[in-house]
Amino acid sequence: KKVAVEDLIIPPQNTKICGTICICQMTLVLSSVALVYLTVAIYMPSTRAFNSGITEVPVMCTTTRAVNKDNCEWGSCGEWCLSKTSGACIQIYVNLRNNGSSLTLANCTNSANKTCYGIDQENSKKARCIADECKNLTGTFNCTAGACINITDAFECVFADTDPPLKCSGRRGKITCIEIAGLFTCTRGTCRKIRTPYNCDRRCVDIPTRNKNIVLLSGDKVYLSQCQSAIDKETQLEVWNEEEDNVLMASCYNIQNTSIGVEAVDCINGSTLDKNVLTDLTNFTFLSHLHVAVAKPQKLIAPLEQELTIWNESRLMINLEGCVNTLQDECRDFLKDFGKDGTDHNARARFPCFYSEGNKEIAVARFNLEVTYQQFLIASILPSVLFVVSCITLILCQRSVVVGDDARMRFKGCASADTILPPGSKNNSQHNLGDGGGGGTDSVMAL
Repeated sequence: KKVAVEDLIIPPQNTKICGTICICQMTLVLSSVALVYLTVAIYMPSTRAFNSGITEVPVMCTTTRAVNKDNCEWGSCGEWCLSKTSGACIQIYVNLRNNGSSLTLANCTNSANKTCYGIDQENSKKARCIADECKNLTGTFNCTAGACINITDAFECVFADTDPPLKCSGRRGKITCIEIAGLFTCTRGTCRKIRTPYNCDRRCVDIPTRNKNIVLLSGDKVYLSQCQSAIDKETQLEVWNEEEDNVLMASCYNIQNTSIGVEAVDCINGSTLDKNVLTDLTNFTFLSHLHVAVAKPQKLIAPLEQELTIWNESRLMINLEGCVNTLQDECRDFLKDFGKDGTDHNARARFPCFYSEGNKEIAVARFNLEVTYQQFLIASILPSVLFVVSCITLILCQRSVVVGDDARMRFKGCASADTILPPGSKNNSQHNLGDGGGGGTDSVMAL
């Protein structure tokens, strides 16, 4: 049942005044909280970035090792900055060096690309011994805590000795092999752990080298072609020509086709190889061996990696804080891409990074002063303006809004004739005073 207006304990208020006060109070509280939070999330990190001395010109980093720690003094990436140093973490160490040469390969024909895939540890099918899935294992397996991945097709392992056999088949097989870890060679569920030293090379075969005079290695990829010349992009000098009748080899960060030719970025360990060493087909392991041990170094083509080294083992962090606040699993992807240290026999991660001349022991993967400055301005101006505007508005409301005897809020100076009764209605006293007729008793009572 709808209550009459005159019977309400608290009369209807001016919605514009109430709405303005409520919105300003909410804005004042939220902007105050934002200023406190942004002090930790934006203001302090931005100030450290401005004073870090890190140059915005990237150098190159190569991951040397990724270490799992239970208790961390520092971590390469944490998902929440307020708790970044608590609990377990992964620490990534990198080799820090200057950039190599950028080469332009002219008039290339008969090109070929070969990708030598290794083992994806996260997505590969695992045989779980506790589930009795190891009873028929045959081949070479990489096992961790009783979960084994078949690497037979991807790697060829050479070893001299093994541990005594473990029988993963039979009634007690799953108990026997519940915690096996390491590299194993298995035959129908009987597994022997391979002792160190051993060597495992990727089975990447059928790489076409016939009529090729350019061989560029880029991580797990091989680029081969028949080119006329190689030109240093920075000096515009020709550093190699096909008339030399040999094969140019180098290790490059990225290789791409452009309108002026094939461009190879950040090339190191330039060398030349006699043509008669290569046959029609070869494999990835043999190519890597030729590049390291057989080919003749040519610094003019691309400098040696050891000559470019700035620091042998720097700590890598995703940014200066070593953490992110997006809560979008950025660290999971970061550690997956940048934590490749070659222990799984795949190529090590190689990527641009940033450092300070005053502190070469730390390298960061993300650093952009322009973006940092923009974020600092937005985070400073927006909540500050909202805080000031809402605060001034509330002060003006305090000075200009009054509450009348009828418990209604109104601006000062406005007519005080507003009552809780609807317009056009009259109260009893007004009606009696305006009544010209009637008895004397009624008139006296009215007076």
